[in-house]
Amino acid sequence: MATYEEILDKVPQSVKDKFLIKKRERAIEIVKEKISQSGKDLNDFDDDEMEGMIADEEQNLKGDQLKAILVSLLTMEGLTYLAEL
Repeated sequence: MATYEEILDKVPQSVKDKFLIKKRERAIEIVKEKISQSGKDLNDFDDDEMEGMIADEEQNLKGDQLKAILVSLLTMEGLTYLAEL
């Protein structure tokens, strides 16, 4: 059975890039929601703080989303034997 990293290595770079863009967009949305819920404004944080919060959210999203997308992609491609992680 192939490992998670081996499967990821087989995914085309264009698919990886699209996934990373979507993940970053979602992380930004989550950070904006958290800031608005805290009663603060986006201007209360400098660029480094915002980048750190976005990076933290990207890490939180990484595992579950990547696995779900890879399983879906492999299943659509008819590679169901690889989708059984």
